[in-house]
Amino acid sequence: MKTVRLKGGFVVTPQGVERTDIILRDGRVELAGDKDRCDQVVDITGKYVVPGFVDIHFHGYNLFEFTTGLYDPKSRTFDNSPSAYEYGLNMLSETLVRFGVTGFYVGTWASPIENLKNCFAQLCRYLNKLETQPGARVLGGLLEGSFINPQMAGAQNPDYVLEFRTESFDRIEDKGTIKLANVVPDFGRASYELTEYLTNKGVVVGAGHSNATCEQIVEATRAGLKYFIHFTNGPTGGSYKPFHGGGAIEAVLKSDELYAEQILDGYHVNPAYVRDILKRKGVDRIIGVTDCLFVAGSQVKQFTSGGIRGALSESGDYFQAVGKPGTLFSSNLTMDRGFANLLNWFTTDMQGIWNRLHNALEFEQALVMVAKILSTNPCALTGLDKEGCGSIADGAKADLCVLDITGSAGDYRVMVESTIVDGNIVYSAK
Repeated sequence: MKTVRLKGGFVVTPQGVERTDIILRDGRVELAGDKDRCDQVVDITGKYVVPGFVDIHFHGYNLFEFTTGLYDPKSRTFDNSPSAYEYGLNMLSETLVRFGVTGFYVGTWASPIENLKNCFAQLCRYLNKLETQPGARVLGGLLEGSFINPQMAGAQNPDYVLEFRTESFDRIEDKGTIKLANVVPDFGRASYELTEYLTNKGVVVGAGHSNATCEQIVEATRAGLKYFIHFTNGPTGGSYKPFHGGGAIEAVLKSDELYAEQILDGYHVNPAYVRDILKRKGVDRIIGVTDCLFVAGSQVKQFTSGGIRGALSESGDYFQAVGKPGTLFSSNLTMDRGFANLLNWFTTDMQGIWNRLHNALEFEQALVMVAKILSTNPCALTGLDKEGCGSIADGAKADLCVLDITGSAGDYRVMVESTIVDGNIVYSAK
């Protein structure tokens, strides 16, 4: 493996931003290594180096949908063959590095059990077959739609919600590929027992599409619940009344343990609420995600998935469920755009909803916070931090993104100049 020196960049660490060279050696970062023992020098003067983005909530892109396969716009059907999955997963790995992603989890919709068996079987086959992936690493699967509250299904099909039993999960026969799962606490003992069962299997359990009470979420947290999926979306139940401690919104905001996902397109969550939630939860418990849909990156404007019809908005900025006013259908967000959105929201004064005013942050302070939300925190939740992922430090895993950031406060433009996975430059815009 070549030893590479990244010269002259601004390095974003959890402690701040400093101008220093980075050496990539044997897949690891050296911040104070021997600069003379490098095979290649890459001049990144004036650019910003951040840890690679990790998307823990992602469904598909460019007509490949993890749950059902490769979409044909002409016939409006999906090809779920092994070749379609191999093509699709390779395509995602090669494509997402353009957006600064170094690792991601592929998520399911509510779907018949045979679809779930097939997609996780294909994922297992793919992960076992490849020694190395072409770009961003597929880290495993997210089981989202199977254990939700049918009355809070949003753009998912409630007919495909499974019984809250351990046997329901075992029927999927995922062979260890499911790393994250959505289990709402809404159904009491059945929810807690399933949460505990999955936690003991090493699955990180979240909750979304939930109308649970605060008391139920507290109990689920004792059973192993770790995070809330697309917090304030999906939908998310809340209560202004004191009974049972309130609802899901109250529970998550009060919890010091639970992480909260935020879809960062500016439509799923009003940016004013993002700032409010961040202030209440603290930067260490917020995780930015895309919840990206398979028609993102394509020219398709109308589609059907899981029996639910969707359409691109007139502005072209988001997808919505047809016949369900106000219900958004996943997103067409990419992680680099999410990074830019956060950076701009943080560097301008903003009126809150629950807070009168959020003052603008200094540029470097905002950079550190955005890197935590898109890289450090998802790795901490999933345990990837134990492998040295999610932050830049001496000896850390060399999964990095080099950004060209131009503009001014509130109007920054962010371009991914290069993406590095395991110390290899797998994407360069030049």
